[in-house]
Amino acid sequence: MPAVLLCGLVYGDAGRQEAVLDRNYKGSYPDLFTGQFDRVRLLVHQAQLEASMRLGFFQYQQGFQYPLIVRFDDSAPIGIEHALAYVRMGQNSTGQFMQEMVVNLAEMSRNSNDFDQVFTHEMTHAVLNDACGGRTSEHLPHWVQEGLAQYVSGEGDARVAEAAKHVHKSQAARLLYPLDAPYSAMGYPQYYLAIQYMFDKHSSNSISAFARDLIAGQSVPDAIQDAVDMPYDRFQQEVRDYSLKRFTDLAVPDFQAVFN
Repeated sequence: MPAVLLCGLVYGDAGRQEAVLDRNYKGSYPDLFTGQFDRVRLLVHQAQLEASMRLGFFQYQQGFQYPLIVRFDDSAPIGIEHALAYVRMGQNSTGQFMQEMVVNLAEMSRNSNDFDQVFTHEMTHAVLNDACGGRTSEHLPHWVQEGLAQYVSGEGDARVAEAAKHVHKSQAARLLYPLDAPYSAMGYPQYYLAIQYMFDKHSSNSISAFARDLIAGQSVPDAIQDAVDMPYDRFQQEVRDYSLKRFTDLAVPDFQAVFN
């Protein structure tokens, strides 16, 4: 996996390293690759800064603990075929944890309108994976991972509005999704609203404290108690109440037709 261009190591925090951009692209979109390479090079740093600042993980302004390579390809794994970008975890030749951020040029050739937002979403996953040393699923429930990624990327409000426009106000409760239920793409608006509730009611400090506690190995109930000073069952109820109001405010009036 050769990496020709190094974006630059930062020595202010010993051992941290910036992402490496791989110029070794042999796919079907050479002109698009050439035109987008510098855009992605700049976006790597911008997205990293956004994730570090919004999560309160300021050490990530100085790079990652583990290697992160950004490369370009013409496809994505089964299940996320239409992804503009995605993160893949693995190990390098010495067995060390590492990550790849893959930019899907085939999908970008069809639609690049949301690329910056998608890239920032995926960079948030990369930061969380790095902070957990690759053991993200052991430390962060799916609702936390996806809620934080939407919060950092700024896409959450649009997801909530999109979901709400397909139901009447009297049916808005259909959009609620239990945080501890199995992961579902239908739950993304709810995952975001759980994080946004913390921001609106308890400040951004509660979000960073919650994430840090989980990464340190605390349980979700203990991390919630520490971050927002309430039991987990009360937190879940307050998130439901907060979310229902947001969904209801944005849903279609009962006397109007809903177009799906």
